[in-house]
Amino acid sequence: MLSSPLLSIVIPVFNEEDTIKPLIVSIQKELSIYSYELIFVDDCSTDSTVLKINSLNTTRVKLISFDCNKGQSSALAAGIKLAKGTYIVTMDGDFQNDPSDVPKMIDLIFNEDLDMVIGLRLNRQDPILKTLPSKIANFIIRTTTQLKITDSGCALKVMTSKTAKRIPLYGELHRFMALNAHINGAQIKEIPIIHHPRIHGVSKYGLARTFKVLKDLSAIIIKHKMTKQ
Repeated sequence: MLSSPLLSIVIPVFNEEDTIKPLIVSIQKELSIYSYELIFVDDCSTDSTVLKINSLNTTRVKLISFDCNKGQSSALAAGIKLAKGTYIVTMDGDFQNDPSDVPKMIDLIFNEDLDMVIGLRLNRQDPILKTLPSKIANFIIRTTTQLKITDSGCALKVMTSKTAKRIPLYGELHRFMALNAHINGAQIKEIPIIHHPRIHGVSKYGLARTFKVLKDLSAIIIKHKMTKQ
């Protein structure tokens, strides 16, 4: 097992049995030039996701399995806590993110001495139930803070380990990792990436979560403004 890889790739999964193998194949192909560890965090899947991960014949893979559904923020927090890499990469387990985008993100964060690089889904392949609240949240962030990011909720990110491990992650705060990193003083840039349509499984996003997302965003902004006074 790698003791100190360059990259720790953290992937929360929940009922993603059909995407595990193609995602692994793509990661192995696109990131073979890097030393990396791959950390899957299973959020109490009810399908064969865990079996598929355990069947992988590679020492690069680590698996954290929750015994109850805790949500994506908690899954990311657990994976980031375990990560040993110099840089931490986060991506969704549904294969909408493409590992081929990671090298250019690594080049950008290294060459410009940044703390975080976040993907910009120019041609986002999601239904309006997901894209509309995201657009609203991004507009609020741009108009109320100095973080001028177009797609702050994109799951595909590359961060320094120090930056990632300082970000609070609970509730729905995984959607605001860039904002909280910015509040902590992180230097952030975004870069256009590929976004694939979901082929397998179903989205876990519902209308009720839209209101929770906007509530969490309001709480972050209010807290930030109070601490600046």
